[in-house]
Amino acid sequence: MLKIQNIHKSFNTKKVLNGVDLEVQTGTIQSLLGANGSGKSTLTHIISGIMEYNIGDIYINNSLVTIDNYSYREQIGFVFEKPMYLEKFSAEEYLYFAGRMYKIDKSVLTKRVKDLLLFFDLPDDDQYIENYSKGMKSKVSLAAALVHNPKLLILDEPFDNVDFVTIQKITKLFRSMAVNGCTIFVTSHQYDIIANMCDKFALLKDGKIMFNTSLSELKSMSIDYSNEENPIKSYLEKLMDSNDTINKDLIWLKT
Repeated sequence: MLKIQNIHKSFNTKKVLNGVDLEVQTGTIQSLLGANGSGKSTLTHIISGIMEYNIGDIYINNSLVTIDNYSYREQIGFVFEKPMYLEKFSAEEYLYFAGRMYKIDKSVLTKRVKDLLLFFDLPDDDQYIENYSKGMKSKVSLAAALVHNPKLLILDEPFDNVDFVTIQKITKLFRSMAVNGCTIFVTSHQYDIIANMCDKFALLKDGKIMFNTSLSELKSMSIDYSNEENPIKSYLEKLMDSNDTINKDLIWLKT
């Protein structure tokens, strides 16, 4: 279980998170929605343990998360918006490196690396990651996040530049992982994907969680949806329209 309590985070005088509260049950695929600059990446970095926060507490399986506590990180896999990898490694070398960091037995690691290369359709030659396409680099980052079979998976825009076929395979894999007890926390602007994959949908706005609800609960809200097939997208469109600024902005481009 992931529990976020009253998290505040400021950068100099700019307050980004202003009392974030969110509880994610074990085995849940939790989506975090929000506009660009709303603090989604900041929150994922804090949960991952690579960024300090000013006030609040975060618990993973009832253990308090602090930036100098490394033991809980062995249970976490993460993909950041800007994928992390060693560019002078091949995909195979990087996965072995990641696996050794988690102290995975060599015989187990060898099979896992082979399986991940095959699943993500990554090359098993000596070509450096720096020469890969953006989509291939994203897949390397995803594969490295899975090599140690994490109990908590934190994903910040994991599907950018990834091909349709791989996305379908990944979403099915994530559903299976959740059934087996993995908790998945994902941010994405690709609403068609997350609407079909996630169990709960939280909206981060003005530094706080505005709601956290299931798709069925969202559908039952009294909203005049413009897109019945994708209430997630429709709800966000409705929130944007409520500002009554869309028709006023950049009027000189509309006349």
